[in-house]
Amino acid sequence: MNAKEFEEIGHTGGQVTFHIVTGADGRRGYQVGFHHQRPVAASLFAVYALPQGIVVAPLPMGGIGSPWPPPPVPGCFPVFIASDSEGMFGHKCPECANYWRARFSSSICPYCGFHGNVQDFLTDAQRRYVRQYCEVLENALTSEQDGDHVIDMDAVADAGGKDAEKPPFYYSEERQQHHFKCSACDQATDILGRYGYCSVCGTRNDLAEFEKDITRLRDRINADGASYESCCKDAVAAFDSFAAQYAKQLTRLVPMTPARVNRIETMRFHNVEVVHQGFRGTFDIDILAGFSAADASFAKLMFHRRNVYEHNGGEADAKYIADSGDTTVREKQMLRETRESAHRIAGLVQRMATNLHRGFHEIFPPIAGPIERHARHLEMIAQSRRP
Repeated sequence: MNAKEFEEIGHTGGQVTFHIVTGADGRRGYQVGFHHQRPVAASLFAVYALPQGIVVAPLPMGGIGSPWPPPPVPGCFPVFIASDSEGMFGHKCPECANYWRARFSSSICPYCGFHGNVQDFLTDAQRRYVRQYCEVLENALTSEQDGDHVIDMDAVADAGGKDAEKPPFYYSEERQQHHFKCSACDQATDILGRYGYCSVCGTRNDLAEFEKDITRLRDRINADGASYESCCKDAVAAFDSFAAQYAKQLTRLVPMTPARVNRIETMRFHNVEVVHQGFRGTFDIDILAGFSAADASFAKLMFHRRNVYEHNGGEADAKYIADSGDTTVREKQMLRETRESAHRIAGLVQRMATNLHRGFHEIFPPIAGPIERHARHLEMIAQSRRP
């Protein structure tokens, strides 16, 4: 069964227990525990919050027996925040106010690229939960009775998707439109739309999505009865859309004069020469890096042909011949492609996309830590498989 966009994802459930004790000196103390036994995915992260329910800092949790770092403000409560039933957490950006889910606590907004700490990205529902959590703990500490005080999140999980009065602490998450794993750090993010930053390391997913499109395109090229002209047109069109995404991010993030912003925003991405000069001259990004003269010339030709296939029914006209310099055809002649030319332009636009992606991240480097952890994990797997 296919997952539905924007459907409610219930809480994972579990129980938070505050064990309250009174010491020999009369001081009240507590221990916090979390218990979970439902047959669904579950993850946790923690924050420090003031007794009033105001989150002030993340609380990194180490392994069993590892001490917690002290709170930044004396008197803070440690607050456990559990995932939804798919093991993911909802997040809301304080800069652009957009919502997403991630399997790991986020440090980057996938939409606008804003960098922050986990407490910056809490949703409104999570903040309400933190306030209620702190209120229960504060009341338990000020009561005269020792023992256990329980926050039952199983009741919250059971109430998900039901048209009935919701229990205290109720909140849920919402599935978005595109769930992807980062090609650099392997962490999962669920976003509105298709393209965005990895919310953990900040690597954009455009290249990974583009490579999927090229793989599907190559399958079309290899299929019996393929229209090679249509495949060539779609290869160039895919790069057109890809380049426009990066241009949008660069004009938003790089300080530029209004005139330069206008030049980039009005750039014709179906003309490879214009795109090449625009990215190289403005951002020092060379989309044709590593290309031979023959490959660069072929790419330019195919970009001109895309316009003929899209707007002129595949017939060469005087403008095409003059702009492209193609002397192998006459006016009114139908342009023809082969399986080889279709595969060649598919490979070239993929190389151009890789150059643009690499150049973008030279300007805006991803966070190295998650990427290095994933690389070490892959190396450990490789070592375990060696004889």
